[in-house]
Amino acid sequence: MTDRILLASDGGAASAAALRWVIDRVGAGSAEVEIVDAAGADGAERAQVAERHGNVEGMAALLRLVAPFVTVTVTESAEPVLDPRLDAPDALLVVGMRRRDRRATRFAELALARARGPVVVVPAEWICRDGPVVVGIGAEDDLTETLAFAAATAAAGRVEVQLIHAWQTTGTGEIPPAWDFGTDSIPERQQRALAHLARVARQSHPELIVTAEAVQGPVVPKLVDAARTASLLVVGRSHRNAVVQAMLGSTARGLLAELPCPVAIIP
Repeated sequence: MTDRILLASDGGAASAAALRWVIDRVGAGSAEVEIVDAAGADGAERAQVAERHGNVEGMAALLRLVAPFVTVTVTESAEPVLDPRLDAPDALLVVGMRRRDRRATRFAELALARARGPVVVVPAEWICRDGPVVVGIGAEDDLTETLAFAAATAAAGRVEVQLIHAWQTTGTGEIPPAWDFGTDSIPERQQRALAHLARVARQSHPELIVTAEAVQGPVVPKLVDAARTASLLVVGRSHRNAVVQAMLGSTARGLLAELPCPVAIIP
């Protein structure tokens, strides 16, 4: 299946990191990559905008050079967050983000709220690594698409998948009906459920190594800790609010403020 990727770029360092992630994603395969040129979206001086436009064109040229089987187009957008292409459910939106940069954080947050398809946010400092793909498992998630995305990414990179479920209390709310396997303790039920999800992740990629762990503690810090050596962190629908709140600054150690790897949010 051919990837369709939208790369939102303002020609800066964070966009360069996002481009590196895209190059790593497509590898030697085929894909359609549309670079949305947002160089002039912040109303900067004309000379600065022209330099950024040049950087975006240079990124497109580099992508064409290193990935000859990828179809690359560049389109300009003064309001990338309002761009109707974000509504495409079959497109993977990739954005770069400088940590503690309010404008970049706001753009990523709006992209998360608007995009109908998966979104990958790449920290500006990111460099390619061969760590595992970590998946944040939420009790309320529909995990079909989340596990499929994580498994395909891990299989392409020949790395393992780590499933992490963070829980804080011992109340019944931590265990949804689908996870209730009987009268075992809550941690035992969680491990049973995670073992089942590990088998699901391996269905389409039997060669995958999949590990699973339930950890007690707040979701965002536990996912950050788990992703210290990861190549990608994948989270699903029930983590979306936690991600957005973290980006808006309501969490001191917000997920994207501290995360040392790209994060994929799957709707």
